[in-house]
Amino acid sequence: MKILDWYILKKFLGTFVFIMIMLLSITIVVDLSEKIDSFVDNHAPVKAVVFDFYVYFIPYITSLIGPFFVLVTVIFFTSQLASRSEIIAILNSGTSFYRFLYPYFIGATIFAVLFYVGNNYAVPYANKKRIEFEHKYVSKPPEGMRYSFHRTVSPGTIIYMDGYKPSDATGGKFSIDKFKDGKLVYKLRSEKIEWDKKTKRWKVLNYYIREIDEVNGDKISSGTQLDTAYSFKPEDFTFTESLKEVMTSPELKDYIKYMYKSGQPDIEFYEVELYRRTSSSFSIYLMTLIGVSVASRKVRGGLGWHIVLGIGLSAVYEVIMKFSVTFSTNASLPPVLGVWIPNIIYAGLAIYLIRKAPK
Repeated sequence: MKILDWYILKKFLGTFVFIMIMLLSITIVVDLSEKIDSFVDNHAPVKAVVFDFYVYFIPYITSLIGPFFVLVTVIFFTSQLASRSEIIAILNSGTSFYRFLYPYFIGATIFAVLFYVGNNYAVPYANKKRIEFEHKYVSKPPEGMRYSFHRTVSPGTIIYMDGYKPSDATGGKFSIDKFKDGKLVYKLRSEKIEWDKKTKRWKVLNYYIREIDEVNGDKISSGTQLDTAYSFKPEDFTFTESLKEVMTSPELKDYIKYMYKSGQPDIEFYEVELYRRTSSSFSIYLMTLIGVSVASRKVRGGLGWHIVLGIGLSAVYEVIMKFSVTFSTNASLPPVLGVWIPNIIYAGLAIYLIRKAPK
């Protein structure tokens, strides 16, 4: 690398740290102002607020708006270079605009790798700690909350629970239906099911079982308690959007496979999260190219105009992402396409802006 490359790369990395500290400080202050009442009402210790929440909140919010950080960073220091006519001097020295992009590409690669590793491994761990704190001091889940649902737990096996309570893993009106070749072969009905933490087994209370055999006749049995080891566990019935946020990508992939195998609904939400982690990392390159193309031209209004334009582009990116993800989770658009549509559109925008950039 030449001296010029090191100069731009150091500007890139140093400005990113400065922008990140500034924007994170503002974000934390805003978030604290929203949650301060909950912290006080739930007697959250100051030490816990700092080290058990905001230490883990920082990776979460950085991952969420990281591409925006990079775009603002590139626009900020590139606009300064343009205002001081440094870019004109670089191009007049015989350096092509595409060669000028070389240190930007290296910087984008550094951030893309960091965000990829963070999104797939570090951030889920931080989210787990952050959400645990929020459940304890901010938004405590109602202890009496109950759910009723049907769920396929294995091919041909469907369970039903009425009023399942996650806090103690108990449910009423529990039933199991097993099918073979499209025909019902096993039926269990019970008044209640509960999880025994000591034995790690389910207890089925006041049950009635009917085993259907067209050749030998039906077999019927009943009893007051049945201890059995079903394939499903309480953690399989986690009714929270945050579940996908606390799993690393390997764990998320395994869980998606399990959901497909057991025929569970809402798989799209988990697939969107999995694909988003890679898509977000790749968008670092697009934001870098767009930022340098926009800010490399010396215009009236300078830095202010460039920053406004950058914020506008970031906002439009998020709007497109919301729309495409909504079509993936509520319509028939494949999740991988829904997540990558904003990148596809902005890749075209980046190519157009690069071609129009001063050379």
